[in-house]
Amino acid sequence: MSVQRVVVTRSGGFAGLTVTTEVDDPEEAERLSAAVRSAAAQPPGRARDDFVYEFTIVTESATDRVELTGAQLPADLRPTLQELLNRRAR
Repeated sequence: MSVQRVVVTRSGGFAGLTVTTEVDDPEEAERLSAAVRSAAAQPPGRARDDFVYEFTIVTESATDRVELTGAQLPADLRPTLQELLNRRAR
Protein backbone atom coordinates (compact mmCIF):
# COMPACT_ATOMS: atom_id res chain seq x y z
CA MET A 1 0.00 0.00 0.00
CA SER A 2 1.82 3.09 -1.24
CA VAL A 3 1.02 6.41 0.40
CA GLN A 4 0.39 9.12 -2.18
CA ARG A 5 -0.21 12.07 0.13
CA VAL A 6 -1.04 13.08 3.68
CA VAL A 7 -3.26 16.01 4.62
CA VAL A 8 -2.49 17.41 8.08
CA THR A 9 -5.05 19.50 9.97
CA ARG A 10 -4.17 21.01 13.34
CA SER A 11 -7.00 22.43 15.44
CA GLY A 12 -7.57 23.49 19.01
CA GLY A 13 -4.94 25.12 21.13
CA PHE A 14 -5.38 28.30 23.11
CA ALA A 15 -6.59 30.37 20.14
CA GLY A 16 -8.70 27.59 18.61
CA LEU A 17 -7.34 28.13 15.10
CA THR A 18 -7.40 25.45 12.41
CA VAL A 19 -4.47 25.08 10.02
CA THR A 20 -4.24 22.59 7.15
CA THR A 21 -1.28 21.57 5.00
CA GLU A 22 -0.50 18.71 2.66
CA VAL A 23 2.45 16.43 1.96
CA ASP A 24 2.31 15.31 -1.65
CA ASP A 25 5.84 13.92 -2.04
CA PRO A 26 5.26 10.12 -1.82
CA GLU A 27 8.49 9.39 0.09
CA GLU A 28 7.87 12.12 2.64
CA ALA A 29 4.20 11.08 2.91
CA GLU A 30 5.23 7.45 3.53
CA ARG A 31 7.63 8.46 6.35
CA LEU A 32 5.04 10.75 7.95
CA SER A 33 2.37 8.06 7.69
CA ALA A 34 4.58 5.49 9.42
CA ALA A 35 5.40 7.92 12.25
CA VAL A 36 1.73 8.87 12.70
CA ARG A 37 0.55 5.26 12.80
CA SER A 38 3.22 4.45 15.39
CA ALA A 39 2.22 7.45 17.54
CA ALA A 40 -1.45 6.42 17.37
CA ALA A 41 -0.58 3.39 19.52
CA GLN A 42 0.15 5.74 22.45
CA PRO A 43 -2.59 6.65 24.95
CA PRO A 44 -4.37 9.81 23.78
CA GLY A 45 -4.11 11.91 26.91
CA ARG A 46 -5.73 15.29 26.80
CA ALA A 47 -4.47 18.54 28.18
CA ARG A 48 -6.62 21.61 28.31
CA ASP A 49 -6.06 23.72 25.17
CA ASP A 50 -4.00 20.94 23.57
CA PHE A 51 -3.76 20.74 19.80
CA VAL A 52 -5.53 17.95 17.93
CA TYR A 53 -3.93 16.71 14.72
CA GLU A 54 -5.94 14.93 12.05
CA PHE A 55 -3.95 13.08 9.42
CA THR A 56 -5.76 12.02 6.27
CA ILE A 57 -3.59 9.35 4.68
CA VAL A 58 -4.34 8.75 1.00
CA THR A 59 -3.08 5.55 -0.59
CA GLU A 60 -3.70 4.07 -4.02
CA SER A 61 -6.72 2.16 -2.75
CA ALA A 62 -7.98 3.81 0.45
CA THR A 63 -8.16 6.92 2.59
CA ASP A 64 -7.59 6.60 6.33
CA ARG A 65 -7.93 9.22 9.05
CA VAL A 66 -5.81 9.16 12.19
CA GLU A 67 -6.37 11.66 14.98
CA LEU A 68 -3.68 12.41 17.54
CA THR A 69 -3.57 14.78 20.48
CA GLY A 70 -0.51 16.89 21.12
CA ALA A 71 0.27 14.60 24.07
CA GLN A 72 0.55 11.61 21.72
CA LEU A 73 3.08 13.22 19.41
CA PRO A 74 6.59 11.92 19.94
CA ALA A 75 9.25 14.59 20.38
CA ASP A 76 10.97 13.66 17.12
CA LEU A 77 7.75 14.23 15.12
CA ARG A 78 7.05 17.72 16.49
CA PRO A 79 9.72 19.58 14.44
CA THR A 80 8.53 17.86 11.25
CA LEU A 81 4.95 18.93 11.86
CA GLN A 82 6.00 22.48 12.70
CA GLU A 83 7.99 22.67 9.46
CA LEU A 84 5.02 21.39 7.46
CA LEU A 85 2.68 23.94 9.05
CA ASN A 86 5.23 26.72 8.49
CA ARG A 87 5.44 25.78 4.79
CA ARG A 88 1.74 26.46 4.51
CA ALA A 89 2.24 29.99 5.82
CA ARG A 90 4.79 30.90 3.14
